[in-house]
Amino acid sequence: MKKTIVACFAAGVALTMAVGLTACTPKEEGTYHTVTYVDGNNVLKTEKVKDGEKANKFVPEKDGGYEFVNWYATPSKNHKFDFDQVITQDTTVHAGFTLFKNDTRDYYVVGSGSSELLFISNWGKVITDNHKLTKASTTNEYTITMDLKKGDQFQFVINADWANKRGFGYLASQNLDSGEKAFGGEGSVYDDSAKGSNITCEYSGNYTFKLKTYPNEDYYNTSGTGYTEDRKEIYNIGLYDTIEWVRNGDVINDSVTITDFYIKGASITGWDDMYSPYTKMVNGGNKYTMSIYLKQGDKFMFTSRLTKISDEGEEISKGSSYIKAENLTDASKTFVEGTSGDMKAKASGIYTFTYDNSAKTLAVTFDAEGALTAYDYYLDGNFNGGNYGDFIKKPDDFKLVEKTAGSGVYEIRGVTLDAGKEFLIRSFKPGDKLDYANKQIDFQFTYLAPNPAFEMAAKDNENIKVKTAGKYDISLDSYSRIITIVPHNENPEDTLDIYIKGSNIGTQVGWAHNFEVQYRFTLSADKTAYEYTLTITEGKPVEFGLAKYAKGVNTGDGGFVGAGNLGAAGNANADFRPESGNNLKCNKAGTYKIVYTIATNTLDIYKV
Repeated sequence: MKKTIVACFAAGVALTMAVGLTACTPKEEGTYHTVTYVDGNNVLKTEKVKDGEKANKFVPEKDGGYEFVNWYATPSKNHKFDFDQVITQDTTVHAGFTLFKNDTRDYYVVGSGSSELLFISNWGKVITDNHKLTKASTTNEYTITMDLKKGDQFQFVINADWANKRGFGYLASQNLDSGEKAFGGEGSVYDDSAKGSNITCEYSGNYTFKLKTYPNEDYYNTSGTGYTEDRKEIYNIGLYDTIEWVRNGDVINDSVTITDFYIKGASITGWDDMYSPYTKMVNGGNKYTMSIYLKQGDKFMFTSRLTKISDEGEEISKGSSYIKAENLTDASKTFVEGTSGDMKAKASGIYTFTYDNSAKTLAVTFDAEGALTAYDYYLDGNFNGGNYGDFIKKPDDFKLVEKTAGSGVYEIRGVTLDAGKEFLIRSFKPGDKLDYANKQIDFQFTYLAPNPAFEMAAKDNENIKVKTAGKYDISLDSYSRIITIVPHNENPEDTLDIYIKGSNIGTQVGWAHNFEVQYRFTLSADKTAYEYTLTITEGKPVEFGLAKYAKGVNTGDGGFVGAGNLGAAGNANADFRPESGNNLKCNKAGTYKIVYTIATNTLDIYKV
């Protein structure tokens, strides 16, 4: 009986102690969710996270030389997992591992905008060393620092063909620390995924970008619009690739000055400064290139033009840099004559020029088999009560015809042009169907010789717009590709007004333009040349040139004829040829006949 009581008492004490201990253990409160960290089907770790709190981030390891990249929200690993978000349900986090592979690709920034690097790029039309990202020596990290202005758009690519585009979808972040938006996305060509979108600058500044690549994880977006096997590199997507960035401060270079070079010469432009696509060298940053047909004996050089771009707009001015014979490499002198000043083509053919603006050297190659491409030319526009495309319906009414066989100059005469109307010259390969799909070069305002009666239609419309109504003769030189428009003349040969101007020429002072009749050349009897008789008195040496204008249009600068135009026929040419420069000079008293030949654009001087 006593033993039973003791036993029961002991059991009761034990029970009481047990109950007391249970009562002291903290009880779980609220809801918990399971966060599962996986590598494919392999569970790396699980943990309980209280509702409304954040998951823990850690760096897992994997045997076999694998490198951990990041945690992702989906098995496809297209979206990184945001560890700043709170957990509200059971969640799976996917580990991204890769085996290191050295990336041997070169990446460049291409784009467009008002910042210098992107303005020059023009969406990859120009790619220089300055556009190239610098790769780290031991990692696949590419960096570039550049100015960006609001509205600029760009991509990182391996070449101008848009291969391996790394765009908006690769950005690690879009906002500044202040919360302001720095970058946005904009639609792009080819790949229509978010990764392929252009990056748009929303906040101007100087930025450093770091592109991290993982070549082993690249795949091809075969569902992209326009995907083909031949173009698959355009649709290459780097699964783990990222673009990190930091804003260093404000824009360093607030304005951009672009230097372009244009050819000018005796026949190729009549020594006019013609800023057309035909005369312009391709701007490659420090390298400029051009392929162009030149006639044997044509004298030429290259002149510069500056475009300054700022927030106020564009300012264009004539540059002070020139490319002349002294820039020729020794090998180039095989094809081009000259040691200083103007150069001269030794033979007719296609010349390819490459100018290194850093070394100031001009390299030339030559193709003797090259020739001018033959075209048929048609006037198109809304002039004389018509509409664009009328030339397709009535081609004979709008076709330019060659003035004389072999001249290469094509014209259409007596065209009525009302003020405010627009036009251009279309070209087609002979025999091709007249259809806009078959058109070749469009000759617009930039091909027009200076003429105050016409202007460019608009900033984004280069068609020729009529300022002064009238009846006009319109011609196109297929060699120089210059459009000349003159008031309609019943005498088609007499299309020019040429005046002599210079020092010790009559009463002329300071090279001023003087349009008095005694300084004007007259058309020769056979209508092939313009002539002028000049008398030089003892002790009054002359220095002069010829000012060339369209008939009846004695305003503006219609072109200069000088020493570069001297031919080989005149018996006094040597007496007027200067040691340097393009002004004609002579100190020998006498009477001279100056002859300007229309067809060849040459000048010959004869002692009377």
